[in-house]
Amino acid sequence: MKRPDPRTVKALAITVKQYPEILQWIEGWCFHELEQLPSVGQSVALAQGRCQVLKELRDLMRKSPDLAAES
Repeated sequence: MKRPDPRTVKALAITVKQYPEILQWIEGWCFHELEQLPSVGQSVALAQGRCQVLKELRDLMRKSPDLAAES
């Protein structure tokens, strides 16, 4: 994953604190994609990539308040 600069992490932390429903939506989308993964018929690699990107985004959003506080 491309690491965001401190300014972007701070903006993401503020967004997550002010709008927690965005994180909830990303988590729901991530869970949905993971649920669908076993039944993907055509492009498994594409579905796996989408799951990986969503997981990394979700993890970054969860950690952003702590990362912003450190910098």
